[in-house]
Amino acid sequence: MTESQSYSVGDWIVHSQYGIGQLKGVDVKGISGEEINYYRVQTADSTFWVPFDQMDGDKLRPVSTTEEIQLAIDALQKPPQEMSSNFKIRQIRIKEALVGNTPQASAGIIRDLRALQRKKGILNQSERDALRIIKQRLVDEWAIVSDVNTNEVMLKVESLLESH
Repeated sequence: MTESQSYSVGDWIVHSQYGIGQLKGVDVKGISGEEINYYRVQTADSTFWVPFDQMDGDKLRPVSTTEEIQLAIDALQKPPQEMSSNFKIRQIRIKEALVGNTPQASAGIIRDLRALQRKKGILNQSERDALRIIKQRLVDEWAIVSDVNTNEVMLKVESLLESH
């Protein structure tokens, strides 16, 4: 994020490690004698805290706009890019998509991993895990932005992936 982003309790955010969550409150924690303000963030299955002074970091961003979700949908509809036969290069692409932390980057790697899965018949464990995690994060964010059920979004994603 290049500009300072102002957040409020109730806002939705996306963390590159934890996925989408909602700011549920402000907590003050004493660390080494210093009181630090934290946002309490609730995800579907966990709670984590982010210090106020780290809210503008690279790992965190506001939830996407409908236009950004549309870019992800467009990416899912494009023909897949072939994944390298080299495992390490594939892992780098997956990591870049996770670090990039955008719906469009997520959609591209989801599409390409699914195409690799169809071609090879199976993905290795780390690729299966990455596909599952990244797809769920995209679905969760798309559902929040569009105000629809995650099951409905998952069906749309699967339909788009089956179209090529």
